[in-house]
Amino acid sequence: MQPMTLHEIAEAVHLTASTVHRILQTLCDTNHAQRDASGKRYHASAKTLSPLTMYHPLQILRRDAMEPLRQLRAKTDLTSSLVVFVSNERLVLEVSGVSGVLTPYYGTCLTNPLHVAVSGKIMLLHMAPARRHNLLGEGPYEALTPNTITNPANFDSELEQIRVRGFSTNLDENFVGLSAIGAALVCQPGQLIGCIMLAGSSREFNEEKIEEWGRALKDQASLISFSPGARALCNLFG
Repeated sequence: MQPMTLHEIAEAVHLTASTVHRILQTLCDTNHAQRDASGKRYHASAKTLSPLTMYHPLQILRRDAMEPLRQLRAKTDLTSSLVVFVSNERLVLEVSGVSGVLTPYYGTCLTNPLHVAVSGKIMLLHMAPARRHNLLGEGPYEALTPNTITNPANFDSELEQIRVRGFSTNLDENFVGLSAIGAALVCQPGQLIGCIMLAGSSREFNEEKIEEWGRALKDQASLISFSPGARALCNLFG
């Protein structure tokens, strides 16, 4: 399910390029298809993935992740969630939440800028530098709060820290008072499929807890990454 050019799609469906172009324009207008960062390739949006059969790889992965997410929620009292990457989109597949004023709200797709999001940073870390640059631009990046990292060099350092620690954080970078931490889901042979996250009040996010939660997230992410749902999703998206 890699992005395809207009001519590749036309060849695959045996229609003229002009006809396919009109269809793609309609699909983009209704958010059923999207262009990638280059603007020359198209891919299906998350909107096309619903409704799904109970045996679809995404549904299998969701079920595989339910118990790890429940354990993370019970251990931390934070909202835990499973996010799958579909090209440049971040699809929320499962949420195990707790009640409270600062419980995060998730729509079907995460739309906050990549550079302020736990999921976005993980996605960017696993991209080729050229693709990452196409998505982020030259900088400075948009500041949503005083804690947002807007300098490209500082953001590169942030990504390197994520690589070393094995987990990503968002500490008041998207909303003041709300923070998050997450770990990548990487199935064999090294294919990124998404991440799991914890989110809640920034008051809870001290350095000791961040390290503790980071270890717990990495452990559960490893289990999910070797699950039948993860393997099935790798075959689907590979």
